[in-house]
Amino acid sequence: MSALTNRIALAAPLLVLQLAFAAADSPPKFDVVPSCSAAARGAISAGRDKEACLSDEQAAENVLAQNWSKYNADDKTQCIGNVKTGGPASYVELLSCLEIMRDAKAIRAGDALAGPDQPSLRSRRRK
Repeated sequence: MSALTNRIALAAPLLVLQLAFAAADSPPKFDVVPSCSAAARGAISAGRDKEACLSDEQAAENVLAQNWSKYNADDKTQCIGNVKTGGPASYVELLSCLEIMRDAKAIRAGDALAGPDQPSLRSRRRK
């Protein structure tokens, strides 16, 4: 291999790692328009149109952005993979997945269901 090829081979994994760390600082970017369009076509409730879906997605994206650093890294990886499988990704689904993962860990640890900013039941009992 040439020197240039060796440099590229060594630099590529470093670039991938840097991109992974940069992406970990904020939620992924999804195109939610296809899922909201599909949801609106299949809606059986009045008022559940595309705009209502987009509003829900924006609200979920905002919650994710505010709390992203508080979610477990392994949970983020798993949930992102889950919501990207089988169709268009959704912030609402991602938020739900992360909350389920967090709450399941809290239950296994014997804690009450607590939001990212709420102390666990165990820490409240010690006071």
